[in-house]
Amino acid sequence: MSFFVHYQYVIAWAVYLLAGMGCCVVWWKMTSIIGNRAVREMLRGFAIVLIFTPWYAGDTPEFYAPAVVVLLMDVLLAGTASGLKGGVVLLFTTFSMLVVLTVRQFRRYRG
Repeated sequence: MSFFVHYQYVIAWAVYLLAGMGCCVVWWKMTSIIGNRAVREMLRGFAIVLIFTPWYAGDTPEFYAPAVVVLLMDVLLAGTASGLKGGVVLLFTTFSMLVVLTVRQFRRYRG
């Protein structure tokens, strides 16, 4: 029991990452039928951003949680003004993902 208590944070993240990878595999299969490559990659990118973006779970940077969960918990428990913590990081990560996809599209058409 001591092992679980000491490593429960690491075990929880390992379970979350495995479940996230499983969700991504299912999402990849579901989006494989979309004919437009740009839309398919964008939908896959949104799924990766929503599932795998971490952010501080509390006031201290000691523990992380998925940014979507942080955003939802802040909005539900502390109001909309507090929900900016998880929301800003999700916006930045989404913007970064869109920049990467745009650069890939330009490189694909130029080369």
